[in-house]
Amino acid sequence: MAKARVLVDDVLVFLEGRFFAELKVFDVPVSRKFPDGIKVRCVLVDAESKKPVLLLDNHEPFGFHLHTKLPEDKNFRVSLMIETYPEAIAHFMKEAKKVVKREK
Repeated sequence: MAKARVLVDDVLVFLEGRFFAELKVFDVPVSRKFPDGIKVRCVLVDAESKKPVLLLDNHEPFGFHLHTKLPEDKNFRVSLMIETYPEAIAHFMKEAKKVVKREK
């Protein structure tokens, strides 16, 4: 089995460390779960509680989607009409900034 190749691996800090975002994108073997060969995981974490508050990922049968009710309901998803990982990262950053702004 071929290994995943890292395409993006970034950590961003917000509100002087109150939140941080991990952005990860992998080139993975094409499979039923990842038919386009790309795996994306962008997560915004509350550093105080150490819990995720926003997650964007992609996998079948959902495609790109946001988990917006974290940590309470990790199964709640909002489908996104996005086709590429740069679009996904841009969308995640926009939503993450909204979350951080509410916490100021």
